[in-house]
Amino acid sequence: MSLIIDCHGHYTTAPTAHNEWREAQKAAFTAGEQVGPYPKISDDQIRETLEANQIRLLNERGADMTIFSPRASAMAPHIGDESVARKWAQVNNDLIKRCVDLYPEIFVPVCMLPQSPNADMQGSIEELERCVDMGFVGCNLNPDPGGGKFEHPPLTDEYWYPFYEKMVELDVPAM
Repeated sequence: MSLIIDCHGHYTTAPTAHNEWREAQKAAFTAGEQVGPYPKISDDQIRETLEANQIRLLNERGADMTIFSPRASAMAPHIGDESVARKWAQVNNDLIKRCVDLYPEIFVPVCMLPQSPNADMQGSIEELERCVDMGFVGCNLNPDPGGGKFEHPPLTDEYWYPFYEKMVELDVPAM
């Protein structure tokens, strides 16, 4: 038996309501207000976005499964503060979990982290633990969570050590 795995897939076609909520979250932060509740997204809406896009492309390209995470360009932990980054990571990771639950033979989950630029790695450690408890097999670790400012220490710096120690404890890799 052969198995072809796409090792780097992102949910680039998340339902419109998900992306609209992110815009509302950013606007609420700018206005100093609370964002409204995360929208209800049906399984059918998720299936529609995946079957017409990621699953179709996997089939056309002859792949069997993909290691799947939120859309990289939309992670943007530098927007807002740590609480904004945490909530955004949680709703994205919850959405990925729903995709995996709908198509467990096709998607293997990898999480995003709430790496807010002015925060330590504790929030990311907590989100990684939460996601591993849900069956995620790894995480996307951003070496520049400041959005192109490159103000964070290099990945070899002790700043990152608590996170690396948690990865080792949980036996999960980072991409």
